[in-house]
Amino acid sequence: METLITSLKILFLLASLGLILGFIRPVLVLWFMHRCNRLMVLQYYGIPALLLFLGLLSLGE
Repeated sequence: METLITSLKILFLLASLGLILGFIRPVLVLWFMHRCNRLMVLQYYGIPALLLFLGLLSLGE
């Protein structure tokens, strides 16, 4: 169970870092897409960050 919580924390931190970097300069995190804008950053990194955060809250951490 500890491994699951640790991996969720790491994934949450990576998604949050991508979200912050993407709001500053979207092309840094969406280099693989033809169009890069902040709304796409929110879709690709914000939703997973929110779901991982809720997963951490539900596990009691």
